[in-house]
Amino acid sequence: MALEMKGEYALPVPQAELWRLLNDPDVLAKIIPGCNTVRALGPDRYEMGMKLQVGSVSGEYMGNVAISEKEEPLRYVLAVEGQGSIGFMKGSAAFDLEAQGEGASLLRYAGSAEVGGVVAGVGQRVLSGVAKYLAGRFFKALEKHIDEGRKAAGATTA
Repeated sequence: MALEMKGEYALPVPQAELWRLLNDPDVLAKIIPGCNTVRALGPDRYEMGMKLQVGSVSGEYMGNVAISEKEEPLRYVLAVEGQGSIGFMKGSAAFDLEAQGEGASLLRYAGSAEVGGVVAGVGQRVLSGVAKYLAGRFFKALEKHIDEGRKAAGATTA
């Protein structure tokens, strides 16, 4: 079953800092919903473990993540491939970063995924809703990480 996603999110961080955050595996491990392990396999290649719930179906995935087509600090493509107890997923998304003044950025994303196995049985409508929900959680976690970093920086300079 094919799934398409696209959207945009404004973040209160300069473009160069957003680029750094989105290329830091430790940050990605904290902000990707359901992520519980990240291990570097090489430059811009990682193994990732996730636990997800899609509708009434839940399970764990192990997969690989690769970053390609990098144009710092403007754009990159993230490809994900994984298998788990509830099925498989393979997809990619392009992330475009645009400066919005001195201290803010706009992140646009567009991608597609192929999903199969038990998880595909929940239906297109449920999967689309879950994809939007997970994207929202990703961006909220990123924004929280940015805020916590600013608070920590303020505490050390005070």
